Amino acid sequence: MSDHDAFYSIFSCTKIHRKHTQQQTMFVVKTSSFVTPILNNESRRAPKTSSSSRSHRHHHRIITKSLASIIIEPQTKIQFPETSNALKLLGVGVREKKFAILNVKVYAVGFYADETKMNSIKKDNINDGEGLLLLNGNFEKEIVIKLNMSVNAKDFFKALEEALVPRISRIATDMATREDDEGNFMTTTAEYSEECEERALEEMEMIRDGLGEGGKLEKGAQISFTFLETGGEMAMVMKSSLSSGTEIAFKSYELAKALLDVYVGDDPISVEAKKAFEAGC
Repeated sequence: MSDHDAFYSIFSCTKIHRKHTQQQTMFVVKTSSFVTPILNNESRRAPKTSSSSRSHRHHHRIITKSLASIIIEPQTKIQFPETSNALKLLGVGVREKKFAILNVKVYAVGFYADETKMNSIKKDNINDGEGLLLLNGNFEKEIVIKLNMSVNAKDFFKALEEALVPRISRIATDMATREDDEGNFMTTTAEYSEECEERALEEMEMIRDGLGEGGKLEKGAQISFTFLETGGEMAMVMKSSLSSGTEIAFKSYELAKALLDVYVGDDPISVEAKKAFEAGC
């Protein structure tokens, strides 16, 4: 099976892992011979013990605190921090591609957001659905992709490009067909939308640069897209472990919205992933 076949439709169905909210079901630590649950429950008073036991309990608490900041996607065992650049993780999932009778787990994905601003906007727009909130809400968001297998960089970009181009075109068309208060077609708006579409398509090529110069995206590679609040000079920032952590800044808000639309728009590439992100709202 070629790398192209294994990754051509990378942006498809995603299965979801939702963390438990109860304190008693947070994390499980596995050893070679047994499984021990780590409970985040320090309110129960423990009986007096020896100094060595107290030391062990103290160590136990340190482990619990450390684990509490990590969410593990159960199928790939890929870890996501609960916060990233002060943004809160809303949900995680795994992308699977089926070949014959086998399900290949290609990557895990997490969606982060500025929880404080998100909740404030949600309160003011209580009738809007969570999908619209994640797509159009003016607060910082981040999508993090972590590869669970090696893939061809060219195929990765091609799959992303095929998902983005029609969305960019639709966004530009919606801009071009806007009317003024009297219902008249606005020529200046149509011209501006064309400029925006061209800039979005040009900047899309910068994503290819962010994937590094190598032909392979190795297992464990991480790619993140941070979506900034509107009104600033920059719309989106890409960071990849493949390019030595170098950040690539994008000015096109149309490109940023198209990429968000891939995951949380009206026609998402994974309905289940969108549901998980919405649940995190």
